[in-house]
Amino acid sequence: MSTRYACAVFATLVLACTAQNIVRSNMHWNDTNGRRIEAHSAGMFQSPVDGRWYWYGESKKTRGLAGHGVNCYSSESIAGPWRNEGQVLSQQNIIQPDTKGPFIVERPKVLYNMETKMFVMWFHLDTEGYKYRHVGVAQSSSPTGLFQYVHGMKPDGINSLDMSLFLDPVDGQAYFVRSCNNEYVGISRLTKDYLSSTGMISNHSVFEGMSLFRHRNGTYYMMTSHLTGWDPNPLMLFRAQGETLDDPQWIDMGNPTGSNKSFNSQPTYVVEYTPKSGEPYFVYMADNWVHCPNEDGTEGPLINACYIWLPIQFHKNSVTMDYKAEWDLEDPFSLPGAPRLLLGVTRLFLMFTLVAVVVLVCSRQARQFEPALPSTASKYTYFL
Repeated sequence: MSTRYACAVFATLVLACTAQNIVRSNMHWNDTNGRRIEAHSAGMFQSPVDGRWYWYGESKKTRGLAGHGVNCYSSESIAGPWRNEGQVLSQQNIIQPDTKGPFIVERPKVLYNMETKMFVMWFHLDTEGYKYRHVGVAQSSSPTGLFQYVHGMKPDGINSLDMSLFLDPVDGQAYFVRSCNNEYVGISRLTKDYLSSTGMISNHSVFEGMSLFRHRNGTYYMMTSHLTGWDPNPLMLFRAQGETLDDPQWIDMGNPTGSNKSFNSQPTYVVEYTPKSGEPYFVYMADNWVHCPNEDGTEGPLINACYIWLPIQFHKNSVTMDYKAEWDLEDPFSLPGAPRLLLGVTRLFLMFTLVAVVVLVCSRQARQFEPALPSTASKYTYFL
């Protein structure tokens, strides 16, 4: 093996060893530029075009609406590091014929349409006081935008507040779920181009923060919360007894967190993740709106909101989520303590060993190819 090849191999091993697989909850995360990630009420998916993960969310929760829009971040792993792709939808993009902004822009969700080859975004569109109760729709040929505003509407003619999108992994059908005037929850199919809905197919008693997902055994689930504004409350997990979303026959499975404040979180999305070894599992993605801890020991306020992501564990007759301040994407259900500490120490030892080997091998290679210089004068001439 040549020394150049050895350098390349060892450098690759170092990068693999230091790859980010750890998810840390209840704290602020920074992007690759060292700036705080602002992408609340997230929608996330792995693009079928380039395989990258794209995280869309509300911009910083400032009091004034003029700067509010949808930010986008991308990464090779849902644990990051996350690259800031900028604000992909801004107030200036939103034009409504019957009212003027600035608008409330909340809960953005994006799906890729295989037929039109467009990335389609839906979001809760409202005015101050939450009386407008519309949905905004935008689309782009690129996951990083800019997204072009298509229209604002009341899907199926019904007032819409908290909302989400769901792409069925079995048959590829796209669905829209929302709180209808905060009176009940309705589900509709999307049109083939994902730009509108085709009529309500089922409804349920009212909740919000809804996140639809489907287990590999074919069962539909929906993670939801009660209506308590920014304050946390006990989550509700529903399981469909029916085989379709036309007649889901939802069964309330209770609060999977076992916490009356659900670890100070409200659901925003659930994604399926496949580790390098082992079975795929689901990740609960949520916001801690007003109880995110600060360095001085205080909590909140809303402008200081952060994120809580946890693995969802399925048992024979129940579904649970244990709070973990940090956990490994590749080993999501491992027990904390000595085994985890030993694994961390082993990784650090391996990383430093590989770094030392890379430095040694590459420095030897550099000396091997260093030219012989006859004098001080000729050395300076050489570098000029």
